[in-house]
Amino acid sequence: MKKIIHFPMPLPPALALFLAALTSWGSTGCQKEGCLTGDDPECIVPSPCLDLDFICSDGSATVAEIAVGDVVPESLDALSSPGDFLLQNDQVAVVIDALDHPHFLSPTGGTILDLATVGGPDSIRSIQQATGVLPVEAPHFTDLRTFEGDGFAAVQVMGHLEDRPDTIVATRYEVRSCEPGVRIRTEVVNLEPDPISLFLADGYFYGGKGILPFSPGPGLGFDHPEFGLSTLGDGITESPYLITAAHTEPAVSYAEVACNEESIFGFHSEMVTVVGLEPRVLMPSDYGIFERFIAVSDGSSVAPAVDLALEVREQLFEEPWVELTGRLQADGYGDGLSEGLRAAVTLSEGTTDTPLEERIPWSHARPNVDGQIAARVPTDRDYVLSVESYGITVAEMDVSVGSADTDFGILDIPLTGTITLDAILDGAQDHVQVFVHPSDDATEEAVTGQMFGHFYDCAPLLGAPHGESPACNRVLLDGTVTVEVLPGTYDVFATAGPFASMDIVRGIQVTAGSEETIELELETLPVLPAGVLSADLHVHGGTSRDSTIPDDTRVQAFLAARLDVIAATDHEVTGDYSEMIGMMGVEDRVAVMNGTEATGDILFKFLPDSEYPQVMGHWNLWPMPYDADDPYLGAAWEEMALPGEVFTRMRDAGWDEETGVIQLNHPLSYLEFGRDLGWITAIGLDATGDLPLAFDGTLPSLFAYQPEGADFANSDYHVQEVMNGTENDRVLQYRTLWFYLFNQGLLRAGTANSDSHTLSDSVVGTPRTLVWADTDVVAFDEDAFNEAVRDGRMVGTNGPVIEISTEDSDGAVRTPSMTPIDGLASGADLRIVVHAAPWVPVDEVRIVVNGEVVRTLTDELDHPDDPIGLDGLQRLDLEIPLDDLLPASGDSWLVVEAGHALEPNADLDCNGFEDTGDNNGDGAIDWRDVEGLEEDPGESCLTSTGPLANPPPPEDRESTDYIFRAVTPGGYPYAYTNPLVFDRDGGGFEGVDR
Repeated sequence: MKKIIHFPMPLPPALALFLAALTSWGSTGCQKEGCLTGDDPECIVPSPCLDLDFICSDGSATVAEIAVGDVVPESLDALSSPGDFLLQNDQVAVVIDALDHPHFLSPTGGTILDLATVGGPDSIRSIQQATGVLPVEAPHFTDLRTFEGDGFAAVQVMGHLEDRPDTIVATRYEVRSCEPGVRIRTEVVNLEPDPISLFLADGYFYGGKGILPFSPGPGLGFDHPEFGLSTLGDGITESPYLITAAHTEPAVSYAEVACNEESIFGFHSEMVTVVGLEPRVLMPSDYGIFERFIAVSDGSSVAPAVDLALEVREQLFEEPWVELTGRLQADGYGDGLSEGLRAAVTLSEGTTDTPLEERIPWSHARPNVDGQIAARVPTDRDYVLSVESYGITVAEMDVSVGSADTDFGILDIPLTGTITLDAILDGAQDHVQVFVHPSDDATEEAVTGQMFGHFYDCAPLLGAPHGESPACNRVLLDGTVTVEVLPGTYDVFATAGPFASMDIVRGIQVTAGSEETIELELETLPVLPAGVLSADLHVHGGTSRDSTIPDDTRVQAFLAARLDVIAATDHEVTGDYSEMIGMMGVEDRVAVMNGTEATGDILFKFLPDSEYPQVMGHWNLWPMPYDADDPYLGAAWEEMALPGEVFTRMRDAGWDEETGVIQLNHPLSYLEFGRDLGWITAIGLDATGDLPLAFDGTLPSLFAYQPEGADFANSDYHVQEVMNGTENDRVLQYRTLWFYLFNQGLLRAGTANSDSHTLSDSVVGTPRTLVWADTDVVAFDEDAFNEAVRDGRMVGTNGPVIEISTEDSDGAVRTPSMTPIDGLASGADLRIVVHAAPWVPVDEVRIVVNGEVVRTLTDELDHPDDPIGLDGLQRLDLEIPLDDLLPASGDSWLVVEAGHALEPNADLDCNGFEDTGDNNGDGAIDWRDVEGLEEDPGESCLTSTGPLANPPPPEDRESTDYIFRAVTPGGYPYAYTNPLVFDRDGGGFEGVDR
């Protein structure tokens, strides 16, 4: 027996006493319950008391500390590193992260980081123990030991609840020969003088992209009650097992079954599942025990994992099952039904007459290449088989099963049609992105669907929204691609980014079994000035905890968008695409800077007297070193820290403070599972008063605060996102913050980034940042590029290209920069030049001085005759005397914007940031426009606000606005320059309002 012991000192007193009482560790036999109470000195930490019987050819089970070069589970989700522990038999591989390698929501290691079949991929972010939902209810493990015996291997961890040193927690992970999963037993004992609430459970952290929990229960399956952190009780459901499936290949699926109880209880979302024993109160000196088996199956379907769950429950609780088989066919053909989302079957207890909310889904299966379906279900029940094709329910069948396997026969489903797509750019085959849209309202209504009723509405749904191409209604081309499409009439839009022409083919008639071929042609347009690099400085790939897009698809999207520079900024780890870029041979087409998005997951109190625990929002840092053998791939652990502390940790991990960039991401935002996405929202900064530069113990004064022990202040970032995401719904708020900080004397450059995670959320490169840097892609100089970014030699855009310049007193041409202009040439003009592709509407150009629009240009603009033509690129070339725009003296700054007129919005909560639009269309913005308010709250400053209003979606499918929106989902044309900063009185730029 091998022991590996970690004893961080000093140990909590209760844990030290308990360990001293132990006479031995580990066993494969059943142990009596409650040994953690410490009453019995002979008691040992038990292994799971299961008597499962699985048959295989290899009887081995091993455990080892992972070393460099060891064979471990691989996939974009896999995060094991040297120092973690690998449990393995002939069926499964389980990685337990080292105590000093915490991930995601756990304050320490000792959790399941990777779980796969042997040789298969890992498809889970992490599985962590929980005793509740608050940070203080997470286990803090301080001791880890390993064991090997005859046919078993185990990792055993022990500790206490975070901030509760007298509530002891022990968990044992064990694999046994032949078993297709891992046995887990957790014990919690309350040695405190007061009762505690206990929800002894496993927390599955999905991250929000691509993984769906499935559990049997009336109206459940993939559907579960909604909940909030304050309404968790409303979301808890009871079920016999949990299935977790990734639904994209390659993948594995998971099944969890409780072994010491017949049901498990939990709440579920696309972000997290917490499932375990029914919540209870744990009295002093009492204990709780949770035994479970987590099985692993190959493939992305629910059914194989359900099959294992039912097998386990048969052995544990003598619950019989039968196999239900049959065949799907489309107009007599069964082949091909396994491809993409062409067919999937939900098997629910009930009949076609049973309301959906009363049916009990037991399994969900995909057909094989011949259309065959096979899935286990409990015996002696009526079932309804519902077939979904590309997000639409297309057929149902009633089946009754007894105590023997049952063949339901043949179930006919409608045929789809196909569209074959091909495109050329500049006369040669190249990477292009295609959007498929319904041509009319009838088709849109008929084909709008969601994958398994979740994720995005897609019209049409061509592929899994979170996976490879095709995804949602989007397809990447580099050669001929054929897609399956539901019958209807469609328009196809081909784009190679905002600086190329667009090709559109309208009115494609797709019928059952039809085959259509479409050829598309595009050209690069001369709209970019010389010396500009097109960059997206906030991009996620499959390594990010909230993305499952494969690296090859991600790089193809970079190429289709015609991006020159990427900052790979995956959550919590360093992003890297160098291997895939090398394999594709496109090093001369796109330069990638490794980076990370520092993301708080563990809630903590910013200040001791804070009312609620929070996290520090999201921050990008680049370049970061990439290290495949590091727990965070080269980044630093970022939890329970303020921004200045995280900047310090990243610097210590290899980020270069002299040449690197820190970016404040989406500064004002909503909560995601109780976590702050925006730093400015989290601290409640008020833009109606002066910026607090001295710390006074309040949350807003944390803006410029330097945390104790940190080498950076929280305000020591270089750039702020002014645009984030293709749907630029919050650009007004980001713009207001940016302008406010300028007026307060704080110069931070502004960027525009897609924050793309998949093909079907934000379009990578829309928006993007145009950077004037003394380098190019082929001989990319990272330091020179980042110097230009920090200095603000940039324009942010989703289509229009703006150039502005003036002349200083030395006769030099000055363009946007964070370097103030301390003298202007006599009679200096502001020159504005605007270009755009013909399909990008530019309705107005705005000149903003010190935060106010001082001039709006409309009549001066030229407009192209043909939105999909090649002419009409220049929209404006104009000079305006600066004396007509700037104050006569004092510091000032100037920004130029171009695109659509900004929709009116108001600040109803009186914090200086727009929050509500004229949502009821009555011409006034007041409480009547606030979602959820039914009567006047009688407040001068409202506590409830929103939503913001954006330009309404165009209804005319022939209009340029519609064409732009077709490839810019949810967005409207907008571009802005970084500022020209004027220090006309000397002494440096001190701001406008101070």
